[in-house]
Amino acid sequence: MAAFHHHPPTAFDVDADTHTAAAGSATTPTSLRRVRDPNIDPQLYTPSKRMRMMTSALASTSSGSFLVGPAQVTSVSRIPAPVLEGPPSLAPPNWDHLAVPDDAVEGLTWKELIEYAKGMKNDLRNSQQQIRARDGIIESAHATIVVQNLHVEKQSQALHAKETKKKTKREKLPMAGRGHHLTAQEFIDAAERAERQREEEEAAKAKRAGEREVAKEAKEKLQKEWEKIKEDHEKAVDAWKEECDQLLADGVLKRNLPKKPARARKPTAPKRPTTQDDSDGSDDENDDENADD
Repeated sequence: MAAFHHHPPTAFDVDADTHTAAAGSATTPTSLRRVRDPNIDPQLYTPSKRMRMMTSALASTSSGSFLVGPAQVTSVSRIPAPVLEGPPSLAPPNWDHLAVPDDAVEGLTWKELIEYAKGMKNDLRNSQQQIRARDGIIESAHATIVVQNLHVEKQSQALHAKETKKKTKREKLPMAGRGHHLTAQEFIDAAERAERQREEEEAAKAKRAGEREVAKEAKEKLQKEWEKIKEDHEKAVDAWKEECDQLLADGVLKRNLPKKPARARKPTAPKRPTTQDDSDGSDDENDDENADD
């Protein structure tokens, strides 16, 4: 499943003729069909090879082709029901042979050993049948889980496409579900109301956009003023420091030095009511604190 998620099936993979078993007769050199050698152990296949074979097998069925195709899943497509299988009615092995001690086996005669070996062989055959039946049940359950997982993936894709679908600008007139003539006055009035509502929404949207643009320009202007205030304050502080150094050199006491120039408050724009479509964030907070030394 990890290989399937990272490498979605292509049109070549979903082709039913892509992966087929070798036929009895030899294929012609001009055949484009890929032949799978039946002598190769399927356990040696790579995950991507198994994924392609599974995709081709699903694409060849009428009930599973939509799972690997581009079509979206609908409510008509039902998720496969789980396959619940119990253990088959097979002859169980004789577990009493395990209770026979080794000393007792060593004391058996030649004929008794032959009978004992035949019984062990029969028990091994029964055990083999039990294991094969169990492996078949597990394989069937795993196949069902894989198909169910593919179905869930298709459902997720359909839900994502529905959730991200863009809203259309077309209006659905409230006609109570009944048919109407296009020239009927009731239909004309409903169409005019829908048109007026659409125009009002467009006008309100344009107005909000204009207000946001004005607010943006005002914010940029205030920011420039704030930068100018900080620049002037830095110059005033530098001049104050030079003056203090000169006064200290002339013997003036520190307590008699002039005070450090204070920085003006940050200018703020008047608050305006925010709307749902406003994309601008809140205005910057005021910087009320003056700069220290």
